[in-house]
Amino acid sequence: MRNNELERGVTIILCTYNGAQRLPETIAHLAAQVVSHNIKWEVIFIDNASSDNSTAVALAEWEKHKVEGVDFKTVAESTPGKLFAFQKGINLAKYEYFVICDDDNWLNPDYLNIAFGILEKDPDIGAVGGQTIAVTEDNAPLPDWFETFKEGYAVGRQAAKTGDISSRGHLWGAGLTSRTSLYLEAYQELPSILLTSKDQKILSTEDTEYCLRLVLKGYQLYYDSRLRLKHFIPKARLTLAYKDGLYKNFANAHSLLERYYLSIKFGRNNKLNIADKIRLTVVTPFRFAFASSKEKRTKQRVILSYLLPSMFKADPITAKIKTFIMND
Repeated sequence: MRNNELERGVTIILCTYNGAQRLPETIAHLAAQVVSHNIKWEVIFIDNASSDNSTAVALAEWEKHKVEGVDFKTVAESTPGKLFAFQKGINLAKYEYFVICDDDNWLNPDYLNIAFGILEKDPDIGAVGGQTIAVTEDNAPLPDWFETFKEGYAVGRQAAKTGDISSRGHLWGAGLTSRTSLYLEAYQELPSILLTSKDQKILSTEDTEYCLRLVLKGYQLYYDSRLRLKHFIPKARLTLAYKDGLYKNFANAHSLLERYYLSIKFGRNNKLNIADKIRLTVVTPFRFAFASSKEKRTKQRVILSYLLPSMFKADPITAKIKTFIMND
């Protein structure tokens, strides 16, 4: 973790890969933020191995708007993957709060003001998110299947009403606002487990992993309906092939992220009553022994590593998560 002290204010972290065509509108919305005079803020732009002159476009667009007193920093990250780009950016953040703004996110003018106020008011809130409206290329109609799968596109409301949604386990990365120090501490203790796959690194759902770490540390995930943004979705991302690929990535990530969910349910800070603990301790060994698939057997073994740790050793990833929980 860095030694320099964070200042009171907000850092917007904007990552892109070949986003030159999307950046003008996104940056225009950032420049249009109406921020209280006592809130300092900055934008850190990370060019993630782009080949379309994204950095030059971003600088030119920001310069057009003549935003006084707000730094617009640019940095390059050559390793592909938003996780690498984001972590490059947050290590340069000056302020105590950060907002994730993807290159297709158009924040409402009051976004920073509202997000800042929520985190200032309640130190138990680890991260906050809002609601998203889909905007399509050329105002094309959304496909019939979109309503069913809009969650995967980070579109809609994240809860029925404003409040604590920690039980949901995650907030969308689009517009997610959190505390810079919490992020730096969370990943200093334990590098992302999404990078541990033997076959390939899983370069998605990094926002979900961070949220799950916050919950494990006892922080709230909070939804506020006042926080609003638009998500621009080009035609190429509204095909069945793109949607299927998107959900395939989610499924691949889930096999790893499930260990966080199991840790929340069965780990040190679990909310199981005595009767449930006894019942699970009796039935889970049978579920493990007679599991119908490798995936189900792995899940039951993880549960047993919490219920009967002296008899069932945790796998390497679960062991790391257990250590992470203990380092409070």
